[in-house]
Amino acid sequence: MPRLSETSLAVIGSGIAGLTAAQICHRAGMSVTVFDKGRGVGGRCATRRRDDFAFDHGAQLIGATDGDFKGVLRKWMISTKAQRWKGQFSGLPANITPFVGAPSMSALPKMLAEGLNLYLPVEIASVVAEPDGQWGLLDGEGRVLGTYDAVLLTCPPEQAQRLTAGILSEPFEQATSTMRAVWTVMAAFQRPVKTGFDGIVMDGEPLAWAARNNSKPQRDRAPETWVFHAASDISEQFIDHPKEEVISDLLAAFEHWLDAPLPQTIYTTAHRWRFANAEGPAVARDDVSFFDPGLGLALAGDWLNPPHLPFFGIQSAWQSGHHAGQQLTQWAKAR
Repeated sequence: MPRLSETSLAVIGSGIAGLTAAQICHRAGMSVTVFDKGRGVGGRCATRRRDDFAFDHGAQLIGATDGDFKGVLRKWMISTKAQRWKGQFSGLPANITPFVGAPSMSALPKMLAEGLNLYLPVEIASVVAEPDGQWGLLDGEGRVLGTYDAVLLTCPPEQAQRLTAGILSEPFEQATSTMRAVWTVMAAFQRPVKTGFDGIVMDGEPLAWAARNNSKPQRDRAPETWVFHAASDISEQFIDHPKEEVISDLLAAFEHWLDAPLPQTIYTTAHRWRFANAEGPAVARDDVSFFDPGLGLALAGDWLNPPHLPFFGIQSAWQSGHHAGQQLTQWAKAR
């Protein structure tokens, strides 16, 4: 029986699910390597920085209902990487106590990545079976980047299915969730926006969410920075719309909601999340990740464990990654 340190694992994707699973396997003694096509870890738990501006343009806050995840959140709070967002909210469900990463949402994945062997930005083009029973990871030019006993894919399902073409089909065919797109607009203003709210759940026509980013803990109080999320229906309808028009339309929609002029902007940009939110029915606790022990291939991510609201997305991703990490370590111990 090989030692755990002799079992190699490649994790594709460095979001919350991938990093959670990677840490479990790493701490158990497995040889773990994490790949991501982005410049930094975190996936949708992300912060955009430009000059003196910072925006949490992906996941907006951390909601927790699961007992195990609440325990993890407490540890993050003790480390000061998560803090309560003591803002004023409109439309936020009463069962959500909002927490955020500090000093940014990206602080959480950076903490989870500590001690891991990371390769980024590296885009994996395919996962192929090797003659010795291992899995080879190939880049776009067909070069083998490494061979591994097991591979965990935590990228969106469309990408994971493409990477494992002809190898895995069942989990994708049985999936009941859909990954929805979201347009995000980020804006900095010369003066504070005239509203007493720091986070606003909106009606989805076209905005679903607006947040005063600089009201979150450990953020610079000035300048005034806001993040706006369009609803998925309108985002997908205008998925290829020019960024400049998306910015103009969403700011105009927020101005209409305020029923007052917005201050002059000093910076604006937009980001298109093609795979932003997982939507679908709740799944059984044992189905929040997928692992085929005969193949040594695993899948994790919130698409396998869709949250009932986007505010629980980080919890869903953590649950899926935690479940996958446990399955992989048990498999490695039994080899």
